[in-house]
Amino acid sequence: RSSMSGPNVMTFTSLSQALDDYVEKSVLNDASYVRQKPQIINNAERSLADMLKIQGVRVVLQGTLTPENPTLAKPDGWRNTVTFTIGTLTDYNTRRILRARSFELMQMYAPEAQQFDTPKWYTDYDFNNWYLAPTPDVAYPFEVIVYRLPDLLSDQNQENYLTQYVPNLLLFQCLTNLEPFLRNDPRMLMWKSMRDADIAGAAFIAKK
Repeated sequence: RSSMSGPNVMTFTSLSQALDDYVEKSVLNDASYVRQKPQIINNAERSLADMLKIQGVRVVLQGTLTPENPTLAKPDGWRNTVTFTIGTLTDYNTRRILRARSFELMQMYAPEAQQFDTPKWYTDYDFNNWYLAPTPDVAYPFEVIVYRLPDLLSDQNQENYLTQYVPNLLLFQCLTNLEPFLRNDPRMLMWKSMRDADIAGAAFIAKK
């Protein structure tokens, strides 16, 4: 049965226990298995978020830019930037929308990081930071709306989108990731096949 049709909601604890049920008893006391299991679960969550193109949680970030620093850190779990605005003029209450540009184009307009002025553009400098041009000359207030991953599962965070709506799919992805770690590659193919079948049934989630 597709994971989309099941009424049951999984938790981090029940998922962890389910993984224990699927491995050989001799593995349960293996320190490396116990240590790696939470990471295997989190890696499965990230993989499914990419496969299903889950946008995640929409959040608003506010703060002030650092003068003479062209970079700004993205939030943990960042996936996509919706809008980037700053406050300008003497009272900083006039909103300016920064335009997204490629890093190469920004370097053509503002080739020197020491070119200090009111920013006009932003780009993804890397996965963890934005890059602004021109480099801010003062501490402009900013507001950035982004999509980020839902908080990953842990003892403190028992449920999220995946456990609520596609629990079986999450289980199959965890098992697909787990078997190579246990050097049990033939079983990985079985779980991967079941995961792919469930993805076919859950694919419409990404189109909402």
